Amino acid sequence: MARVKADDIITHYEAALTDVGDIVEFDVSSLDRLGVPVTSCSTIVGGRFAAQGNGYGLTLNDARIGGLGELAEGSLMGRAIREALPGAVRATRHDLVTREGGDRVVDPRTLGLPAGSSYTENTELTWLPTTRVRTGEVVFVPADFLVSDAGDLEGASLIPPVTNGLGAGLDADRAVAHGLGEILQRHTNGLRFRALDRLSPIIDPATLPTSVRNLAERMQAVGVTPVFKHASTEFGVCSTYVMGVDDAPDAGIELSACGEAAHPSAEVSLTKALLEFANSRARKMFCFGSPDEARRLGADAYWSAVDAGRSIRGEDRAREAMQSWAHLTSDELREVTAPHSGRSVTYYQIVVDDLPPLPDQAALLSHLLRSLDGHTPAHDVLAMTTTYGGVTVAKVLVTNLEVEILSYGRVGELGARASLDDDLDLVRVGAQPTGTHTARVLLTPEAEERLGGAAWYSYDVAEQIVGDLYPLYREPPRHSVVV
Repeated sequence: MARVKADDIITHYEAALTDVGDIVEFDVSSLDRLGVPVTSCSTIVGGRFAAQGNGYGLTLNDARIGGLGELAEGSLMGRAIREALPGAVRATRHDLVTREGGDRVVDPRTLGLPAGSSYTENTELTWLPTTRVRTGEVVFVPADFLVSDAGDLEGASLIPPVTNGLGAGLDADRAVAHGLGEILQRHTNGLRFRALDRLSPIIDPATLPTSVRNLAERMQAVGVTPVFKHASTEFGVCSTYVMGVDDAPDAGIELSACGEAAHPSAEVSLTKALLEFANSRARKMFCFGSPDEARRLGADAYWSAVDAGRSIRGEDRAREAMQSWAHLTSDELREVTAPHSGRSVTYYQIVVDDLPPLPDQAALLSHLLRSLDGHTPAHDVLAMTTTYGGVTVAKVLVTNLEVEILSYGRVGELGARASLDDDLDLVRVGAQPTGTHTARVLLTPEAEERLGGAAWYSYDVAEQIVGDLYPLYREPPRHSVVV
């Protein structure tokens, strides 16, 4: 589609979100010295938060577009799912396959179930229709994989709700490409960063593109040295992340900042990761830094909604882990979260080979889909999309790509193989469980055959790997802990 002005994009987002609730948006970049525009935005209904997001970019308009887009993802897709649920199909997969055919019903085992899940083909589930992106065919998916809020489903869910795979834009290509990019980002870095940062090499800063190097030098000039890491180059994207060295943080929480990205262009990937690193610093300062400094920003309606939601505790493990950070000095937290400085690679070693021109979002989506073709196991790209007021939002799922391995034990064939290849001892293959590896990874018979047998996951080993870094995987509610 033709290029749309930033002001027009913002207007479209605001119009679509006005029907959801009151929009509260403000700049929080003053809480960090890097000077990158960062916004907080929320929708408030009945005095309580309906959705929250934040944005960042080279300009304030870029940040506003990113923040409002994130807000649209959560608000509009949540509404679409709630509207669709009354018409959902309630059935076991066995019965639904009998009625619709195996190609029209996704196998939950290919979407990453938590190891040890009690799911079987005879488990009754709530199914919603999605679209097979490559062909336009309807494919039924358990609603558990589509919702972002546990409150939208009755009873226990197959998985903890996650927002990964959401996208928004003024057209479906942008929304789906963004959601697909998020999944590729998490799949390619999930066992490569945070607690497993030692597995990812530093990218030699002297070899970086001029645009990335100039932005990094701006940050160095105010005392923050970005550290560029390469997670992977596969499936048509270069997956990178950025951490930092800061000898004089305004608060300890800034030391935990990290930005991540995956894009076919290594330069775009690094730029986004660097900007998201800056966003992470300001966002964490606002959410978990000095309450007095944070309360200088934002409208009264925002803080009233914060106070109204004080009883929402979030995930116990995330809250308790971040509370433990609150008792650490800056030097102690720096030691816990510092980037690993082992081997290095050059920029030229991480680029995607033979990358075609990608002039627009349609070309980007086409490239990503082609890059997922022809693999074993196969990658079926599915999306639920909806449009409100000229804004399209999507929830994308991809079979046999994995997210939330360490946080929720959602491991599949490729994650099991990566764990084995890197000798992480997260997974063992054998006829019977051994030691703490007692949670069976739910795989198809074909996947088990390729792995050489049944796979068994250890939640204890995962917890040992993550250690004190769980707040890098899951955060408690905003303003609930001060670090």
